[in-house]
Parts: sequence; C-alpha cells; structure tokens
Amino acid sequence: MQDQIEMLNKHIDFLKSLDIEEFYNKDEDDVRRYAHNTIQEFIQLGTHATNELIELLHTEFTWSCFFALTIFRETKDPQAVPAIISFLKKESDDSMANEEAMFALQDIGDPSIIPLIEDLEEAFDNKKYNSYLIGALTGIIGPAPYDFMVKITKDFISKPWRYKGWFHIEDFTYNFVKQGRQDAIPLLKQVLDVKVITGTEKRELEDTIRALEDPVSYEKKIQETAKELSEATRKVDL
Repeated sequence: MQDQIEMLNKHIDFLKSLDIEEFYNKDEDDVRRYAHNTIQEFIQLGTHATNELIELLHTEFTWSCFFALTIFRETKDPQAVPAIISFLKKESDDSMANEEAMFALQDIGDPSIIPLIEDLEEAFDNKKYNSYLIGALTGIIGPAPYDFMVKITKDFISKPWRYKGWFHIEDFTYNFVKQGRQDAIPLLKQVLDVKVITGTEKRELEDTIRALEDPVSYEKKIQETAKELSEATRKVDL
C-alpha cells in the first residue's frame, strides 16, 4: 500500500513537471511520447489514482490537467464524472482540455448520462449553451441521450422564441449522425421549416440529414475532402 502511494505521488509529480515553458513549446505528440510510460502506469493504477488526478483539473492550460483527462478516458472511472463536468462548466478557453474532457465523459459512458442531462437542463433553463457538455452527452450512443436530443429538438420546433439568441440547433443535432438513428430525419426536416433558422444553420442541418440518409457516401465524401485538404497543405509546404 505504501509503495503504491509513493509511486502515485511520483507520477503526479512527473505530470506537474511538464507544466513549464520547455514543454509548452512542444507539440502534443512530442509531450505525449515523453510522458507515455507514466500515463500507462496511471492507467494500470486505475481508480486508485482518481482523487489525485482530479486535483490536477483545477489548473487548466497545463499538460498535467490535459493528461489527467487523457487518463480518465482510459480508466473510465464514474467517480471522475462530477469533477470533469465541473471542469467543463468553467467554460475555460483551454480548447484542448475541453475537448479531452468531453471525450472522457463520452468514454466513461452511461454513468455520465444522468449528471449531464441534469446539468444541461439547468443550463438551458438559464439560456446557456455549453457545446462541450452537449457533445459529451450526445456523443454517448444510447436511448437516453437520443431521447433527450429528440425532446429538446421538438421543443425548439414548437417554441423557437425560447431558444433565440443563445441556442445552436445545428450543433445540438449534429450527433444524431453518431447515434445512427435514421428515424430522426423527419424531425430534422421539420427544423428546416422553422423561420428563425439561418442560412448557415440550414446548410449544416442539411449535411446532417444527408449523413443520416446515406452514411456510407457521406463518410466517403468526408474522406475525399480531407485528402484534398491534406494534399493542398503538402503543396503549400513544398
């Protein structure tokens, strides 16, 4: 037991040692490679490291915070859910950590669902839109996230004035594609008829509908576009 505590403290100190300018000037891949062994050992420790890792979430814009979230993606400890949600509710500008936190909640899965729904309902009542919390919930495949998406989308259709100026319907409905539920298509087509929809929102909603109607062709198109962008970037570099 004592050996485990000492090893845990050593690993925490290692992650904190990354929070200096030398490492902030490096790419994520480089720092990740450097920290690989420690990250793997944290993963082996599993839930025994959760409390100590949660403490690292208090300091965003640090590698220690980012890698704590990376570790939670692997350990999938439900005990970390409240802390990760609290991290995202701070609405920090640390987009890397925010995205990693979103993925961590997705990877933890079902234990994240009820807390996320409760927080989102409260946020929506206060006309607040947190895209990372929404992405965390809607990116978990299952009936409860899907039903929540349907409920809110129907409410948007019937009461668009309630959502004006703060809600992003095209972003909220995007993960209907990940849910893989084609029965959402008629609902999305109803959204297109809502008068408050902007041109940009309409185009993105139409993309979502196309992706649901023909996911294979849509994925092929995405891959082709990514390839074209990659080739264009390579030519510029040359």
